[in-house]
Amino acid sequence: MRIAHFWMTLFAVVLIGCGSAAPLTPTRSPVEVRQTQIALQDLPTVPPAPTELARPTKTPRPAINLVELLNLSDNDPRALGDPKAPVLMIEFTDYECPFCARFVSETRPRIISEFVETGIVRLVVRDFPLTSIHASAVLAASVTHCAAAQDRFWPVYEMLFQTHGVEWGGVPKRDRATLIELAGNLNVDTAQLTACLDDPATEAAVLAELEAASGLGINSTPNFLVNGQLVRGALPFESFASLIRQLAGR
Repeated sequence: MRIAHFWMTLFAVVLIGCGSAAPLTPTRSPVEVRQTQIALQDLPTVPPAPTELARPTKTPRPAINLVELLNLSDNDPRALGDPKAPVLMIEFTDYECPFCARFVSETRPRIISEFVETGIVRLVVRDFPLTSIHASAVLAASVTHCAAAQDRFWPVYEMLFQTHGVEWGGVPKRDRATLIELAGNLNVDTAQLTACLDDPATEAAVLAELEAASGLGINSTPNFLVNGQLVRGALPFESFASLIRQLAGR
């Protein structure tokens, strides 16, 4: 019985986020298979996806200045939506995480069309590279920081998820040139991008976000803070929608 319970728990865990064991399927690339093998060895897991998101707690919590901690601003190049929107949704992502890619392809478009574009949600992206299993995650995040400095964050963000495991993944020395070329195809100035990647401050900024996120309880990807409420995993759109409507009083 214990063995059966273990496998049922493992199956539930792998469905929602990176930082847990990932499912082995014949369609996985060699890069993802290798990452999965590493992930199965000694990684923290995340709880199974709930059938319904809990209502926001009314228990007082210590005040955290997210604006200062996560460097939030009205003109943030890594944000979409009205800065005065009633719901602030912060996405913590890893560009080598297949579950993050699932959120981006399956759930995020509806969040943008139904909540961001209607002024209900402000969506912000911050980095949480899983350095123990995703060797190029810090590099990819650094590329997005440099693209953001040229106001090209969102095209590069989309491109990274679309090309991971096909064009790049898991080998930083090889991936750097590929990512610079791919970003250049999106009208990112590659000379400026290269100089930005060479600047130690760029990687330091990515790692600082990782540290700040860890302090907020982020431990896997994708994780989200929705008006301060922690949500883990690439949950279905309706799970996010229910919480957003509740927080917005809709």
